[in-house]
Amino acid sequence: MKRAYSIIALLLIIGVNNFTFAGLFPSVDKPESPDASLIVLEFSIDNRGELGSFANANWSVIIPLVKKEDGSYVDFKMQVSAYMTIYYRENLKAGKYTLVGFRHVYTDFGKLKEYKKANGIKDDDLYFVKKDALDDLPYHIKQEFLLDAPIDFDLKPNTMMSFGKYVFKYRKGNGGAKGTTDDRYKITRGEIMMVDVDDVSLLSRLKRNWTSKKWKLWNEKNPAVVED
Repeated sequence: MKRAYSIIALLLIIGVNNFTFAGLFPSVDKPESPDASLIVLEFSIDNRGELGSFANANWSVIIPLVKKEDGSYVDFKMQVSAYMTIYYRENLKAGKYTLVGFRHVYTDFGKLKEYKKANGIKDDDLYFVKKDALDDLPYHIKQEFLLDAPIDFDLKPNTMMSFGKYVFKYRKGNGGAKGTTDDRYKITRGEIMMVDVDDVSLLSRLKRNWTSKKWKLWNEKNPAVVED
């Protein structure tokens, strides 16, 4: 019995450590130059008045659509908590960026089966939409939920900038993990709502809570004022 308790205690310690370092301090690269900048934005799901985070699972992910001046999209990283997802991307150049909306990417399992068969891939191999949500893969279906009007942001050099808070309201799925159809992760109804485009509370939370060595380098560029 003592051995069992010891194993449980060890697992709890490992779990807490994993939460502390992986959960609180998500992956970020060092600034590549003194002028390098970082952008963040906050996204939640409104589930009957209660805010939560989108699952962003193996087969279904939501990403912001932020256009650079050259027309390409920012490839965001993400950190998911219980009630929101924080999207961020470091080492961006100063210039005009435009948030046009959000994209939902999900797997069509019929098309995935055809793809595996055509390429001689085993059925038990997993396919993730997180890492290639901006790519054009034959088994990925894209749904775009656009803002009524795109929002332009002027990103300055050597700074961190929040693109605001957004909520996905009136969401209805097509079965999800409990579904059986090829398009079971499709969102059948939904609307993006802008909460506060000028919100800077996220920058304050990052400066206060994300304090790994690399994040400290970025937070030196963070204009938020954090009270002791």
